[in-house]
Amino acid sequence: MRVTLGLTSMAAMKLAVEHVRRMRGGAQAQLMRCDDEAYYIVKFQNNPQHLRILANEMLATRMAARLGVSVPQVEVVEVRPEIIAYTPDLVIQLGLGRKPCAAGKQFGSQFPGHPAGMTVHDFLPDEKLGRCAIFRIS
Repeated sequence: MRVTLGLTSMAAMKLAVEHVRRMRGGAQAQLMRCDDEAYYIVKFQNNPQHLRILANEMLATRMAARLGVSVPQVEVVEVRPEIIAYTPDLVIQLGLGRKPCAAGKQFGSQFPGHPAGMTVHDFLPDEKLGRCAIFRIS
């Protein structure tokens, strides 16, 4: 007996077409524009935090969305070898050197707009910290 899982809808994979900039953080993600004209924060399979981080983020983001938490859209992003070969900044920094980002299927988290038209903090600046109720000192 063979059991197969049917998927009612499967979105097409996104194709990275332009490197924009490196993001902060240990996974050394890259901001990239894809063929749907949207921007994605792309984490590569050969990131220093391990391949598991990609699966963990995909699972956690999709679970949070099912619970009604506002999270970015996540996608599988195809990064072709040509874009890596012609983009010197698509590298993973290592302690004693660097290696090119891996080509193939990567984890992508949709950026909330156009990077030139909005400010998105990937950390909480000190001047905004005081506005958070949990950090206010009475």
